[in-house]
Amino acid sequence: MARISLMDICDGIADTFDGLVVTLNSGSPAVALIAQSYDALTEGQQDCPTIQVWPTDSDVDAATDTDRTTFKGCIKHGSYLWSVRGFARQRSHLGEDMEAAVRLWDALEAVLEEEGTDCVASTGTCTFFGIEGVRGISWTGQLPRVWNYGGVDYVGFEITIRTEVF
Repeated sequence: MARISLMDICDGIADTFDGLVVTLNSGSPAVALIAQSYDALTEGQQDCPTIQVWPTDSDVDAATDTDRTTFKGCIKHGSYLWSVRGFARQRSHLGEDMEAAVRLWDALEAVLEEEGTDCVASTGTCTFFGIEGVRGISWTGQLPRVWNYGGVDYVGFEITIRTEVF
């Protein structure tokens, strides 16, 4: 299998969420989420909801003669962290801001929960974010977050996704 690049995984995460249709507030029309990968980040937020995705950390094992050697496998394992920063809306009214942030966060959680459910029973392999070789994910989230972006306050959340690659 060819090496999986950080760019491939980052784009895969962004592509998974891009265009997701969400309703941010009761009685509001559904809108499509804009997902920006590391190389498409903007200097300011023109539209909400938006998420931005970039790598934040990596931890890669050494492949040695004693590491996972079943059938002389020697497999190098990498664990990568990704920041998914969600901008639900421009800050204006606390209750409406929190509703929008929680609804957007919940929509992303639902997508994450579905990742990997397409496992192939005969091989035991799963695909996460459409990338073969990403063998598992976990995540944590933090709400609320308020960011000043281009002189304007936005409310949202931050999800940290861990991908396991081998």
